[in-house]
Amino acid sequence: MPDGRPFFVIGQWSGPDLTVWQIQQAPDDPDELNEAYEEIRWDAHDADGSVEIVYTASATEAEATARREAAETAERIRQALTRQRERRNGTSRRRRKVHHHYR
Repeated sequence: MPDGRPFFVIGQWSGPDLTVWQIQQAPDDPDELNEAYEEIRWDAHDADGSVEIVYTASATEAEATARREAAETAERIRQALTRQRERRNGTSRRRRKVHHHYR
């Protein structure tokens, strides 16, 4: 089980940016947590938002963790898209090793 208590971070993610609407402590019991998550997820979805479950010591830490994870995820996606575009265009920054064969 992750460290800390579970918190629902409810809001709207847009790349590295996160608009937090609400943070609330989630139930510790896994069954109750799943049930509460599904209910909150549908409500957030109806408002064009989403919910993340974050395990931390406090609501303040939950918000900071969610913001950090949003930025890290956006950066990983940006890097993957850049690599994909470079492969497609043949402009990869990695140098290819050329083997010369002499007789």
